[in-house]
Amino acid sequence: ELLWSEKVMLMDGVGYHEHSHTAKDGYYIGNIPPIKRLGLPSLNLHDASQGVRTHHAAMIAQVTSWPCALAAGGTWDPALVRRWGVALGHEFLAKGVNVALAPGVNVARVARGGRNAEYLGGESAHLASRMAATYIEGMQSTGVRATVKHFGFNNQETNRNYYNARVDERTAFEVYYPPFEAAF
Repeated sequence: ELLWSEKVMLMDGVGYHEHSHTAKDGYYIGNIPPIKRLGLPSLNLHDASQGVRTHHAAMIAQVTSWPCALAAGGTWDPALVRRWGVALGHEFLAKGVNVALAPGVNVARVARGGRNAEYLGGESAHLASRMAATYIEGMQSTGVRATVKHFGFNNQETNRNYYNARVDERTAFEVYYPPFEAAF
């Protein structure tokens, strides 16, 4: 059974501080330490939209700068996106990452959205739905877990943690939710 301190650690982790956007303890944007007495390994989480994110100067010459997700999805080639997921997975594994914070499948609705290039389908829920599963299959075939993101309505960077997106139910189910459903 988990101790209270272990439960807190699983919920909070170490290494990422929301307001400073800095990573500690290595290259990972988030770490959940192992619980050795229960045989639980550490989780080393890292942003993955365009490959291993370089937030330390020492990493810059050590990672591949892959095409953005929007460019990969724009090929409309699920087999190519799967191979891309496999290649990304191998590089993440080589860096010790076992949880990739990708793919991004939110549907872009604001042209100036700061994260539009991170989304596999751009403005197309259909395209994101077609590409999500193949990316995840490719990534996870290497042993790296994929974490689909950013769940619905993440369409602006300004005050992104505080704004209220109002979307009617029909639009949510027809436009925003299908890529996330396809990911599962």
